[in-house]
Amino acid sequence: MHTHRAILLILPCLALLSALAPLPRAHAGGVCEVTTSIVDGTKFKADICLPNPGGGADFEMSFDLEFKVDPADPTSLQNLTVPCVGFSVEVLDAAAIANVESRLPDPANQAIDPALPLRVTIEPPVACGLAFEDDYDAEFKGDNLLWVPFSPYRLMKAPIGGNYRDITSSVVAGSVRSRGCGGTFSEFVMVVDQAQNYASEAVAAYSDLSATIADAAVGPTASATLGSDRSLSQAAYEAGNFGDAIARLDDLLAHCGTLGGPALPNRWRSARDLSNLEGEIVARSNHLRFLLDRLNGNP
Repeated sequence: MHTHRAILLILPCLALLSALAPLPRAHAGGVCEVTTSIVDGTKFKADICLPNPGGGADFEMSFDLEFKVDPADPTSLQNLTVPCVGFSVEVLDAAAIANVESRLPDPANQAIDPALPLRVTIEPPVACGLAFEDDYDAEFKGDNLLWVPFSPYRLMKAPIGGNYRDITSSVVAGSVRSRGCGGTFSEFVMVVDQAQNYASEAVAAYSDLSATIADAAVGPTASATLGSDRSLSQAAYEAGNFGDAIARLDDLLAHCGTLGGPALPNRWRSARDLSNLEGEIVARSNHLRFLLDRLNGNP
């Protein structure tokens, strides 16, 4: 009798404790968590759901890095594993947001969206041996954001603690997908650019591209070829012929693909002892192409 009565008393208590116990946060895909994987041997993918410290909706996004592989050179991509990518993501508090915004190209007009205050860091461990050639493609997708034509969202990249650079090459629908590329790492954020002054940004981007092509590590033939492509593109831009300016940039990008190697350093590795100038020139060119596309009326 006493045992039976004790069980009857315990069961309601367990039910009450179960009701009070915190449940895993759920989102459209299930439990709110961060999952990472390597897809097809060439893409790092992170599906991210982080609780909102202030309550309300969870922060949901995905982040992808896709690397290129030369079929004729199996060493063009090495040691791409989840640990070797060195991925982390964090919800930025007010102090961290202020720090990030102070390092943006235009702090007066660019800001972290409170709807997605997340920073992704890619910092491959030195000993892991991650290595790649040319450039990677990056995508920062905000699941709960609304895309509109001529979207103000931009993808920014910075060395750890350094100044951010706009690497946006496209902003497309599917919530909001900001895409870009690069030849180096480490911090990535997506911001809102309220000014979107494409003309002044294009002038600065041409200057930046010119300086990168002029790097002493770029061989004379590569420097002359890419410099000529840039000059022809800028002349077309200054004449208001945005379509031709884009076509000349496409020539530059094609030449990067053929010149990559000793004449145009194009390899990055976790030892951080190489300068992947090809990847950075491609990143700058693709961002400039994005600006010219916007000037040409492409949303």
